[in-house]
Amino acid sequence: MALSSLIVVAALAGCTGGSSLFGSLSQSPPPDTQPKGVAEAPVAKVAISSMVGPPDPVAKQLLQEFTAAFEQQRVAVLQKKDGGADFQLRPYILASKEKQGTKISYVMDVSDPSGKKLTRFSGEQRVPPGSTADPWTAITPDVAKALADKAASSFANWLPSANTNTIASNAGPDPSGVSKTPPVSKTVSKRKVASSDQTTGSISKEGTLTALVPAVSGAPGDGKTSLTAAIQRELQSKGVALADRPTPDSFRVEGIVTIGASNDGKQPIQIEWIVKNPQGKKLGTVSQKNEIPEGKLDGAWGGVADQAASAAVVGILKLLPPANEAIN
Repeated sequence: MALSSLIVVAALAGCTGGSSLFGSLSQSPPPDTQPKGVAEAPVAKVAISSMVGPPDPVAKQLLQEFTAAFEQQRVAVLQKKDGGADFQLRPYILASKEKQGTKISYVMDVSDPSGKKLTRFSGEQRVPPGSTADPWTAITPDVAKALADKAASSFANWLPSANTNTIASNAGPDPSGVSKTPPVSKTVSKRKVASSDQTTGSISKEGTLTALVPAVSGAPGDGKTSLTAAIQRELQSKGVALADRPTPDSFRVEGIVTIGASNDGKQPIQIEWIVKNPQGKKLGTVSQKNEIPEGKLDGAWGGVADQAASAAVVGILKLLPPANEAIN
């Protein structure tokens, strides 16, 4: 696919027929990949949710590297089903094809045990292109380890400032440049995010960013309405104003769902979000792919629409300009 800016977010990866298209990679890595001989008590305990973004083999590799990197920072990684974690971590992985190679990025949301979001970290690694057109092939073991080390280091540096009584108070040096993601109203009309190298989509000034989101096409069941509403809610929650008709300043986010033929009781599904500027020029495509049980989405999408939109909006915001640039 020849695009000037392609962001692949295979956010449906990992579905094997469970209740959630996003929740099948929450297990810890095999015991033989766990760091051995950690003598000191952990400074915190975390549970890592499913690795949203990459296909299964890459997701498993990244999960192993994240686990090892956090253990090196004296942060114990628990299986989510065991409970007892001080923090819940949800990593999103993005792979972008660029002229000079591939950019691999991560966004990691940190929540308390009740699910309240506390902060967000992000980072990236620019690497030579992979052996094929698939950007995920650029994630070698070294690249996976580098991303994991950055994420674990950011989290460890933030720990001393965490407002919790369940972790040690001497976890490390004072953090620098780490911003907590501010709460954003569902009806906010300006995209405003604190400026920090640890915060995705940061901008330096306020401004209006508007997007038109037409009805999603090709979706079975109630996907046309539920998936459209879900992506609109996600964009609004990130400070993007919604237009009900095209305007000279409105960007356009078009959703297209494709369901393939059934094979052995499974169907391939692809959701593409095409982002265009106000002049109609394509800025890039966010693509989500996976296999689902046959007919799973022929009726109500329910929480699947919210999960797909929540993962996709991370890539969509990377294609949209900062609000202050959008109005220049």
